[in-house]
Amino acid sequence: MMTERTTLVCVEAGLCVQAGELFPVLNENGSVWEICLGGEYRKVNKRSGRVQGWKKGPRFGPVTAGA
Repeated sequence: MMTERTTLVCVEAGLCVQAGELFPVLNENGSVWEICLGGEYRKVNKRSGRVQGWKKGPRFGPVTAGA
């Protein structure tokens, strides 16, 4: 059985992250995804798509498997 890795896509650009950039999810825990952003591990809220602790910045969403 093959497990699929979740990938996040930037849906709203900000702080040197362009819309459409892809980020592999390194860890998933409860209501957050963890990604490597700017050389550091960052937690992204699953509901809002925002990086935890950042008031402004990029927003992310999961890549939907299609086609």
